[in-house]
Amino acid sequence: MKIVQSFWSGNLTDFRNSYGWLSYKYNWMSWLLSCHQLVKYHKEVELYTDRFGYEILITKLQLPYTKVHVILDDLNDYHKDLWAISKIKVYEMQNEPFLHIDGDVFVWESLENKFKDAALITQNLEITADCYIKMWNEISPNLSYMPIEIENYHKHTKNFACNMGVVGGNDIDFFKEYTKRSIDFVDKNRSSLPENNFHNFNLFFEQVLFYQFAKIQNKEINFLFDEVFDDGEYIGFAEFQEVPDKTYLHLLGVYKRNPHVCKAMEVYIMKNYPESYSKITRLINEAEGNQNEIEFLTKKKVDELISDFDLELRNNVSTSDNYLLKRDLYTEGLPRYLQRLLLNKEDFNIVLLDGFEQVFTTLDDQELSFLEIKELNSVSRKYDLDDLDEVILSEISEGIGYFDLIAKMYTHFDDDSQEAKNDFLMLINRMLTNYIVFKIIAIYK
Repeated sequence: MKIVQSFWSGNLTDFRNSYGWLSYKYNWMSWLLSCHQLVKYHKEVELYTDRFGYEILITKLQLPYTKVHVILDDLNDYHKDLWAISKIKVYEMQNEPFLHIDGDVFVWESLENKFKDAALITQNLEITADCYIKMWNEISPNLSYMPIEIENYHKHTKNFACNMGVVGGNDIDFFKEYTKRSIDFVDKNRSSLPENNFHNFNLFFEQVLFYQFAKIQNKEINFLFDEVFDDGEYIGFAEFQEVPDKTYLHLLGVYKRNPHVCKAMEVYIMKNYPESYSKITRLINEAEGNQNEIEFLTKKKVDELISDFDLELRNNVSTSDNYLLKRDLYTEGLPRYLQRLLLNKEDFNIVLLDGFEQVFTTLDDQELSFLEIKELNSVSRKYDLDDLDEVILSEISEGIGYFDLIAKMYTHFDDDSQEAKNDFLMLINRMLTNYIVFKIIAIYK
């Protein structure tokens, strides 16, 4: 079962086009990480793209696809907002078992091994509730043609669709028929549907139609996740701090525009694929005409920066030279390290990091405070403080061992029952994890 991806520029050949991301640089970083992770766990990973995609992803970024098909320029008579049409065309081209993986999906295991015998596969089932209904009510009056499958949906709009961040399987005949219906659905409505409906129309000629056609054909769909999600309410798909224990991330929807999620993706790439990251930063520097990005990272340089930061932490020395970069590289992966230490009941040292300041404000005559945490080449983060935060961070301020911290925290706790103490300990551990994720503290053995 081969892995395929598709990138179609929609004839938007500006390197700085964001394609729905917070910034254009995160779009290209997403493709970099998605490809590298797929190649790491699969033998065949093929890219279908147009000439512009080839120029950026292959010629300039040199992503390690095993095969590249430059054939999607033929779609340029479609409106740029009909982005799913390229995916449909790529499904149609497949003549052997396949999995299509979106460019905002990242894996830390083989998907082929999970689904090599499955006829049809998608990421998960989702309820077409409020968001879908609102979009459909705007689209449907303008349609001049509905396939029978969509007529069924039209009668019962609170139904289901398949999230197709991952889609594929062994039933090639199904995909030939499904893609024929999907392309027909698009082509027969291109002249009647207003352009401002095109973007949302993608969900219906791809995801809704897939589910409805499989239902009519009485085909079983296998899902990567058994949980059924409400449309627009995907939680748990962007936690870089949990990989590789979490083996699948999908930065769909609002995650693409969340600066902290985007920054976490960037730091993961910096640490794990520094040479590839440097290729992107050189392109950014060319596009922006400046040198505000880290341009020459290597694995050796990353290791040196992390080692320097570790020594600075242990010796209570802080230097401004590359501090935020070193902090980011050091703390990436640290939440998982914390969980291993806690699981093994090992002691460790906890220190406050630099790079943030406490801000005081007043709301409704109540004094509040938060930490404003600096980010490298990104907006600052905000962490709201409550009374327990104040106590914990005060205890950590001079550096402290974990066991000593817990002992001191128990002195602030009145309930002596073991169950209450266990709950309190779990709360403290969750807060320590959050402090690491927000780059407020670091730990070391």
